Amino acid sequence: MKKILSLFKYWHLCFNNLIIRLFLWKKMHRKKHYLSVCSIFKNEGKYMKEWLDFHLIVGFEHFYLYNNFSSDNYREVLKPYIEKGLVTLIDWPYQHGQMAAYNDCVDKFKNESNWIAFMDLDEFAVPLAYDDVKAWLKNYEKFPCVLGFFKDFSSSGRMKDDESKPVIEQFVVCSDFVSPSMFLNTAWAGRIKEFRLSHFCRFKFFNKVCPENAGFLCRWHEQPRKLDFQFNHYHSKSFDYYVSKKIPGGDVFSAQNSYSLNHFYKNEQKCGKVDYNAYRYLIKLKNFNLDDYQA
Repeated sequence: MKKILSLFKYWHLCFNNLIIRLFLWKKMHRKKHYLSVCSIFKNEGKYMKEWLDFHLIVGFEHFYLYNNFSSDNYREVLKPYIEKGLVTLIDWPYQHGQMAAYNDCVDKFKNESNWIAFMDLDEFAVPLAYDDVKAWLKNYEKFPCVLGFFKDFSSSGRMKDDESKPVIEQFVVCSDFVSPSMFLNTAWAGRIKEFRLSHFCRFKFFNKVCPENAGFLCRWHEQPRKLDFQFNHYHSKSFDYYVSKKIPGGDVFSAQNSYSLNHFYKNEQKCGKVDYNAYRYLIKLKNFNLDDYQA
């Protein structure tokens, strides 16, 4: 029965893709930013610089960042990026306010950016078949959204972070591909029916849209068939970080999604592969100088 349901969902997604490819076309008019990211954060100052620099390297142009009760040095870290016009900082003092923040971002900034990705500060967008994310997205400008799929990364056996090394260098042990996250084509913002989970939405008339790897989204295929892009989700980082920061910090999405040692060990057990794809950008990241950056 599950296989039949998966096949039906797959056919539905393929039908949506066909209709959009054949009959729908609206030329994408370049906005202030071609590609931006929306993210909500709490006490991520330690890792912000690496995350921002990496995403500037792979083609992101602007960041809409929602501060959710942070008490660390995030303002100090963000100051040079704000001064260069790369970051819009919004205070968001609402418990479990992730979905509301995403809706707010779409409502306020849909006319500023052609594409908006929705991701957390422990998630890295890694192009595989292209030099940057923008080159990949140009293939899908008539679609409401494009989905990338996550690999969850474990502690890689590290008890403590090595602060002399970037996150993408320290943690390389990962899971198979899991859930998706969305790049929204803001020309379709008015047709959003609802956000589902934390990184995915449904559209009026089409419901779900997935222009590539539709078979994997509905579990008809066991793995993505077209590997042009992936998200690296550095779920736990080191054991010490997870215990001292992530468990007490809780989940910004829902009170039901609290972190625990059991959650940590479950993630460790599903991560048995190694992935170095982010290393393509490691030397650029280590040499990155914000003062020299030009979009």
